[in-house]
Amino acid sequence: MTREQFYEKFTALLQEVKPYQGEDPQPTSRLWEEGYVDSLALLDIVAFLEDLVGHEIDLTGDAITNFYTMKAMYDGYLLDARPTT
Repeated sequence: MTREQFYEKFTALLQEVKPYQGEDPQPTSRLWEEGYVDSLALLDIVAFLEDLVGHEIDLTGDAITNFYTMKAMYDGYLLDARPTT
């Protein structure tokens, strides 16, 4: 999945699990601080990411930093999972 595809799918997920008004988040928007994500939405986000990568995500240690922005999620969980050509 490309970065752009991820951002599009993730933004759609946010509107579904925690509807917001106004502009869509940018790749580097601070999702928690700007009100796009809360603790309940995080459960759906983790399930969404696990579906994309095909395995459970390890949430120990500093994993929470991967949820600050869409860019951090993509870089932390999907960048290395992309098929190489």
